[in-house]
Amino acid sequence: MILYLTSNANVNLLDQVEIEKELPVKKLVGQFSLLPFVVKDMRHFSHVRYVVIDRKAVLESDEEMIQALLSFQTMYDIRIIVIAEGLPESSPFLHQLIQARITNVVTAESIELMLEEIKECLSEQGMQRFIPSIPSPRMEQVNPSLQADKEKYQFTCNNIRIAIAGSDRRTGVTTTAMNLIFWIQERGGTACYVEANTSKHLSHIIHLFDPDKSGNAYVMGNVDFYLTQEFNQDYNFIVIDYELPIFYRALERCKHLPVHSIGMFVPENLKPYLRQMTNQNIIFGDSSHDLFDSNVNNQVHQQILKEYISKSFVSST
Repeated sequence: MILYLTSNANVNLLDQVEIEKELPVKKLVGQFSLLPFVVKDMRHFSHVRYVVIDRKAVLESDEEMIQALLSFQTMYDIRIIVIAEGLPESSPFLHQLIQARITNVVTAESIELMLEEIKECLSEQGMQRFIPSIPSPRMEQVNPSLQADKEKYQFTCNNIRIAIAGSDRRTGVTTTAMNLIFWIQERGGTACYVEANTSKHLSHIIHLFDPDKSGNAYVMGNVDFYLTQEFNQDYNFIVIDYELPIFYRALERCKHLPVHSIGMFVPENLKPYLRQMTNQNIIFGDSSHDLFDSNVNNQVHQQILKEYISKSFVSST
């Protein structure tokens, strides 16, 4: 059986496939907030073999959709097929899907080609064109918890507030903030997360993972997360998730504060342009789709926190 989350524009796209492959299709038509659907509604369809998701039917941004799909993969063993017609191979969204091991992606624009790609996605082996011929660097990384030796730091600071402020909504601010926090924790420091934007991502994360509550904090992976700035204790760093519309305005507003400009997942040919137009000292990092990754962008985190590190040492685990 196929569960099909579709917009009105593509509602009949699977009709021919249903007949040819004799696979019944359950259509849900409209606009969907994907993460709540995965958490609350997908349990009613856990028996299906395939889930086909029309990108036009999803309300979230590309980044939020990736997070929802990662949650989906954690909870269900079902093949995910994403219809993203006209999506270029250079798209960061496509690269994030591939990094998340979602390689059944329909990108054609004509109905005939879309049907051919859908049939390939439903084949025994699935679509092969987006499967890397060699493992990507992201997939080759060793789980930090399994490494024998880790570089640790001694942080000489108390309650230093770090504001992670995006150039606009839905630009990876929450993921960047959380990656930094887990990086600090893994390397000998203490940090907590405070949500100070209007997106309410933390509420969704709490609902999804159901963490333990300790005082005013929700605890996940030994990290404290706060909805308000009423802290249980002191930390080396308090990381605050902000949204400051428009990058230039953000820099102007913060001109009297120490600011690090960071560009995430910027193509090589655009880096010189960004240096010229924004800041010659802009730091470039890799895109992350894992909220709890303590290893991604190691050099970026070292650079922005180096003034607070008194010494480093290697810890065997």
